[in-house]
Amino acid sequence: MPPSLKRWLDTACCTLGLALSLHLALLKYYSLPCIGPGGCHAIIYSAYGTVLGLPVGVYGAVLWTGAILVRDRTKRGSLLMLLAAGSAIFMGIQFLVLHGFCLYCTLHAVVAWIALGVYGEAPNRGAVPLSVALALGGFWIARTQAAAHAETGVVVPGGGPLASAPAGLPWLGPISPRSPALVISLNCAACLDLLGELTRQKYADLPNGPAIYFKVSDENREVTTTFVAAILAQPGAKRDVFLSVSAVLLSMQDRVLSAPQAAAQQLAAMFPNSAAQRDQAQRLLRAQEETLHRANIGETTPLFVPIAGRPRAFFKTDQLFAH
Repeated sequence: MPPSLKRWLDTACCTLGLALSLHLALLKYYSLPCIGPGGCHAIIYSAYGTVLGLPVGVYGAVLWTGAILVRDRTKRGSLLMLLAAGSAIFMGIQFLVLHGFCLYCTLHAVVAWIALGVYGEAPNRGAVPLSVALALGGFWIARTQAAAHAETGVVVPGGGPLASAPAGLPWLGPISPRSPALVISLNCAACLDLLGELTRQKYADLPNGPAIYFKVSDENREVTTTFVAAILAQPGAKRDVFLSVSAVLLSMQDRVLSAPQAAAQQLAAMFPNSAAQRDQAQRLLRAQEETLHRANIGETTPLFVPIAGRPRAFFKTDQLFAH
């Protein structure tokens, strides 16, 4: 292969690899859904999507940036070897452990191995700003799509805010006149990521929380019912119970996303007293379904619904709490 062609191919692979790493890191950081075929969301939001508190895309972005800017052939080869080896490991996790498919992760692995094969010719350093532009463009599209699926005409019977409806659950603190609503779904990877963030934070100085609603579907109905029943069955302050049962649910996050029926059975076995609360949980979830339907809430989750203004599919956790 002519050196000029090898350099062009190396530049193209490095550009795409860095753009993919940055894009996936941004999706994870802002809890946005993936666009396109496959189960990308289940992969990047799995327990393997984060290492030492950082999305794995961050580590990939650092290595790709080094591979583009470093001119020493041996050092570039070492960086690309780390990328290729890491990609191979994550491909094994994707297919053998998570039994899923992420188009972006797979494409990243392909370009990492191609870049390793042609690393002798250093890429054009203009690949860095081009990669950043591509990643930000993909992030903007994902954010725009998430916003487009968030219904803007929220109307609650009686004209009051969604938080004031009887079906809203005050499990993160009492609901006040200024409380927003939080809509989540247990087969939504970003929602489980949000629950994980909530279980790691303390709200001792924030007494008022959001009204919680669960978006129920045929796929997640059983695990949601079991989850709510487990919370209802435990003694103690419901905020503490909600966060502790959420922590248990998150310990089986991969199963909740890939096999929700099996996750429901496992959760029921861990909270045997939840069986006595199943009927109450089902009644509560039916009331929530009716309220969300009448409020014209779309399919997007997690969804932040303030008492005034448009619902938002992306938000900061502290916005859930009235100060």
